[in-house]
Amino acid sequence: MRLSIIIPAYKVEKYIEKCIRSLEDQDIPLSDYEIIVTNDGSPDDSATIVAGLQKVYPNIQLIHQENQGVSMARNHAIEKATGNYIMPIDPDDYVLPNTFKRVLEIAEQRQLDVLYLGFEIFDADGNAVWHTDYRLQQEQTYNGVQGYYAARGNDVRDPNRSWGILYRRELIEQYQLRYPKEVPFLEDGQFLVKVFSVAQKVGFHDGKFHQRTTSKGSATVTGVYHTQKAIDGFLKAAVDLRYFANQHKFTQQQQGLINHGLVNYVLLSLLSQISMSKIGGLIKTVDKIKELGFTKFDTDGVVEPYLTYAQRFNISPYYFLLCYSAEITKKKIFS
Repeated sequence: MRLSIIIPAYKVEKYIEKCIRSLEDQDIPLSDYEIIVTNDGSPDDSATIVAGLQKVYPNIQLIHQENQGVSMARNHAIEKATGNYIMPIDPDDYVLPNTFKRVLEIAEQRQLDVLYLGFEIFDADGNAVWHTDYRLQQEQTYNGVQGYYAARGNDVRDPNRSWGILYRRELIEQYQLRYPKEVPFLEDGQFLVKVFSVAQKVGFHDGKFHQRTTSKGSATVTGVYHTQKAIDGFLKAAVDLRYFANQHKFTQQQQGLINHGLVNYVLLSLLSQISMSKIGGLIKTVDKIKELGFTKFDTDGVVEPYLTYAQRFNISPYYFLLCYSAEITKKKIFS
């Protein structure tokens, strides 16, 4: 089996058939790949639609779990996967026809651990508003840390996306890489920090592949980012990253990426509350951060703007909060 595609399904009855049919409209035999859909306790007809498609396409697996969120849905599918490569796809997106052969050959011939695939974003009316530009990267092979930053930049959309990327399953299993449990927002980013801290060969493909639709129900829009559940999740992600690093002997460069991720998630637990103007909540979170042992950050490998944030935090969490709040106020005044 060359490829395992994993899809979490929750309240996506309007989109999932288009997604799956796009995955079946490809240029490799059905026996070369599998599509694993995890029904995350969806109350709509998502599972029924997938079950109907199973009668047409024998390479579809449908598994069920009680509602546990997208991370556990993906993890459940990873456990079932048998392909040499794993590719997560969101059920309200789709891929272009006859593209699998090309991208799999690139990953296989170059023996890549990770292959970034191009994607295009469409607005609610179906108009293309942005697409990746990997022309400079696609001729290069990076190590994991280099690849992590090569995929980023000021004009990059969804820099923490984990979907539409090929991951070598042997690497995933060797390091038991999974999405974090009970992290309801930016869970993809934590998964990526782990993957790229251990990946050795990362490539990019500039061709159009993944077609992403604009979702009006994103976690930011629906307010998940500002909830206590998200705040707790950011700290759980940081604790998990620290544990992961302690389980392995990393090079200075690899540890630097872990350090960057740790700073990111610890500070996110504070940043998500600043606009809420709840001093009591901030004090409680600062106390929790200290209780978890995040009193001083190792800033080796941390990149801007988080390097500056971390240095301020190391003086005092409240000094960081004052500086950040002042910067936000200044931007509002002069915008």
